[in-house]
Amino acid sequence: MKAEGRRQKAEVLSSLLGYPDRDLLRRAAENADDFYAEVKHVSLDGLEELYTRTFDLNPVASLDLGWHLYGEQYERGRLLAELRGRQAKLGIDSGTELPDHLTVVLRMLRYLDGNDPLRGQFAAAIAKIRATLDEQGNPYRHLIRAAEAEVTC
Repeated sequence: MKAEGRRQKAEVLSSLLGYPDRDLLRRAAENADDFYAEVKHVSLDGLEELYTRTFDLNPVASLDLGWHLYGEQYERGRLLAELRGRQAKLGIDSGTELPDHLTVVLRMLRYLDGNDPLRGQFAAAIAKIRATLDEQGNPYRHLIRAAEAEVTC
């Protein structure tokens, strides 16, 4: 896939993995068929509840990748500082999220070459999230799988 196409795909995934808004189902229908097939009959309120239960109240599926790698150890703080510095140089604004949040990391991917050690770390963390969501049969598993594919290529 060409670089521009990869960048657009990462941006879409970042958007889809953000907190649901009114445009989520439209974006999902256009870009994530399997996810959309499972949530198309869910109301926005229901989707907000699913997102919160999946990612905010379920630590084993947290989108904060550093947590999956280091928990609350010092190394996570070091990772956060490194990511914040690199993202600032690249002009990536993490908004209200920590710099290791998957939605922010996806926007950063286009700047990382294939040998960057961060890719391996991110892939390991995403694999943990995917395994949890696969086991639960959670619709978000489709988006996490897509994110995992983006990180590993």
